[in-house]
Amino acid sequence: MSTKEAPLLLCRICSAWRTIALSTPRLWASLHVPFDFVLPKESRISAVAQWLQRSAACPISISVRDGPSWDWESGGLPTTARKDFTKSICTVANRWRHAKFDPMPIEMAHELRGIKSSLLESVEFSGNIPTPTDLQFLQVPSLRAVTLRLDDSKTLNAVLMMPLMWNQLQHLTITEISFSHVTTLLGLCSQLISIYVTPIFDNGSDPAPSGHAESNLPFLVSFVSLSEFSSHFVAPRSLSDLISHVSMPQLRHFRIPASDCQYGPQDSFFLVSLGKKSPLVEDLTIYLSSLTAQSLPATLRAFSSLARLVVFDVNTWAWDNDGFQSCTVTLLLTVLSDSATCPMLQELVIHDCDSLDYSKSMLDEFIRQRMERAHPLRRLEISFQWPESLVLDLMSETEIRSYRLQGLDISLRWQNATPWGAANPPDPWTGLWLEDI
Repeated sequence: MSTKEAPLLLCRICSAWRTIALSTPRLWASLHVPFDFVLPKESRISAVAQWLQRSAACPISISVRDGPSWDWESGGLPTTARKDFTKSICTVANRWRHAKFDPMPIEMAHELRGIKSSLLESVEFSGNIPTPTDLQFLQVPSLRAVTLRLDDSKTLNAVLMMPLMWNQLQHLTITEISFSHVTTLLGLCSQLISIYVTPIFDNGSDPAPSGHAESNLPFLVSFVSLSEFSSHFVAPRSLSDLISHVSMPQLRHFRIPASDCQYGPQDSFFLVSLGKKSPLVEDLTIYLSSLTAQSLPATLRAFSSLARLVVFDVNTWAWDNDGFQSCTVTLLLTVLSDSATCPMLQELVIHDCDSLDYSKSMLDEFIRQRMERAHPLRRLEISFQWPESLVLDLMSETEIRSYRLQGLDISLRWQNATPWGAANPPDPWTGLWLEDI
C-alpha cells in the first residue's frame, strides 16, 4: 500500500485524476498485505478494506506476509483483531487470481476451509503450510502454476496432502525437496510444461522408488534447478534414475547441477540417455566435474538439436579412476570441433574456465571450425579463472572485433572483470573508468 502504487499516485496528482482512479476498479486489483505493518493501526486495516472494495468484481492479485506469533503477543495486539482482519481478506477469496503467502497465517487456512477460488491461476507458498487439507480453495481447474518454497524436506508430506489438482498443473516450482521425491511428483503432474526445483543435498544413496512405472510428460519443455550452491548439486546416479523413470519427448531446456563423479565414474553417462529420450533438447547445461573423458564425447553427440550449451568448469581437477579420467575444457573444444558433434550449436558459454590448455592456436582453430559450419557459432562467452594478462594474450581486442564483423559475438572475461571488449561505457550511475580518472 505504498504511495508509489498506481492508484494512490494518481489520486495525488489532482482532483480529476483522483476521480478517475477511484472509479477504475482494475487499478485496485493488486494488493500486498504485510500483517506486521497493517495490524498495529486501525486506519491501515480500514485502508485494506477500502482497497478491496474499490476493486469491485475484478479478479485480484493478493500477497500476504505474516509475522512470527511472538510479534503479536509482545505488541499486545488482540487476537480478535487479527482474526477479523484475516476473515475480511478471505471474503474475497472467490476473486483471487494470483495469491502469495509468506507464510500463510493459520487463521487464514481455517477461514479458507470449504471455499473455492474459481478464478485462481497461480499460488505461491513460502515456509510452513498449516493444515494443508483445509485448503480446498486450491481445488480448481483454473490453477495452472504452483510455487512451494519449503523450509525443509519434512514438509513434503504436507505438500502431498494439499488438495491440488496435480494433473492440471502446467508450471511447478518447489524447493528443499529430496531429488528422489521429484520423480514421485512428476508422476502426478502429467500436464507440466515447466518445473523448477531446488533439491536438498543429494549423494545418490536415495534412489527413486522401486517398481515405479515410467511417467509420461508429453508437454514438458523446461526442467531447471534454480540453485548454484554445491549443497544442492545432484548425484549423477540420482539423475540417471530420474531420466530412466520419466519420458519427456518435448523437452527443450535442461539444467540440473550435477555433482562430482570421481568416485562413481560409471554413472557419468547419465545425459546420454536423456539425449536419446529427449531428442529436441536445444538448451543444455553441463558440469564438467560430473562427466569423464569417456562420457563427454558420447554426451555431446547425443544432442543433435542442441543450439545453446552452457558449461561449468567448477570443482575440476585431474584424476584417473578405474579406467576413467576427468574431462577438461580442452577436451570439450576438441570434441565440439568435430563436424558430427552438435551440428546446430550456435551459442557456447563457459563459466569458471580453468582447465583449458593455454593455447591460442587451439582456441582459434575451434572458432574457425565452428564458423565454417552450415549453422555457424553466433556467440562465444568464456569466463576464466585466470588473471587479466593471460586472457589478453589469448585473444586481442582487434581479433575480437574481427570475429564480430564475421557474425560471432565473442566475450572473454577474467577474474573479477567485465567482459573484454564488452564493457559498458561510463555513465552518471557508475562513474568513470579507473583509467580515465
